Amino acid sequence: MKTGNALPLDLNLPVSQLGEGIHWDAQTSSLWWVDISGKNIHRYDAEAGNHRSWSVSKEVSFVFPQTDGQLLIGLSNGVHVFDPETGEERPVALLDLPTDNRLNDGKLDPDGRLWVGTINTSAEPMETAALYFLQGDCLVEVERGYKNANGKAWSADGKIMFHADTGRDTIWAYDYVGPSGTVTNKRVFAKTFHGSPDGLEADGDGNLYAAVFGGSRVEIFSQRGDLAGLIDLPVPNVTSCCFGGPDRKTLFITTAFDGMSPEARQKAPLSGHVFKVLLGA
Repeated sequence: MKTGNALPLDLNLPVSQLGEGIHWDAQTSSLWWVDISGKNIHRYDAEAGNHRSWSVSKEVSFVFPQTDGQLLIGLSNGVHVFDPETGEERPVALLDLPTDNRLNDGKLDPDGRLWVGTINTSAEPMETAALYFLQGDCLVEVERGYKNANGKAWSADGKIMFHADTGRDTIWAYDYVGPSGTVTNKRVFAKTFHGSPDGLEADGDGNLYAAVFGGSRVEIFSQRGDLAGLIDLPVPNVTSCCFGGPDRKTLFITTAFDGMSPEARQKAPLSGHVFKVLLGA
């Protein structure tokens, strides 16, 4: 059942306390990700092997490069546009969130619409988090009642949306209508039993890849929701994944050392690194 070997992308890259939001930009052959707790945005030029990073004012949960060179980012209080040349942060859509809540995972749907979730980060979280999509200068609430509204992905035909409900160890599936962003017919797609689902990515063959926080793995589910494969990693906290590379056959994976004791980090010294797996070779 095991599929591929995960190797560090580049051991010279900075280690992330809470690496997240990995995204492949095909236009520039660049890999983007964030360190939420470190308040850093990272860019890696896969062809040249160059790395650059930017510091921001708040916890940052996702980054998407725009055609004008600006970056669409998620800070703890909402969606912003970030100018990498000047460091300016311009609010796009803000949320008035309860204490200990912040913006979390974000993903662009097949129509380029931004979907985001929030997370309750308190020691004993209540179900105060929610799922939203961006419409103009407003984050429209779609569904509430989460502790952690996390990763999202869409089937290759764009008809199914997947959403990771980390607090319930559940991945939901919805019927999805692209032009309107309407989601209906919510049902359980899969559950994880060796950790909690975090970031999601779908391939062109109907499989769903789920980064499993606390599980040292990426789990691969068939379109029926059956466990079809595993990618083991030498670290416990696996946070997000995306396909990239010139043929999109490389799976890139972020990890985290957030919450790990010094002893646990000593046992898993690669925690916080970005990994890669060549699939279908």
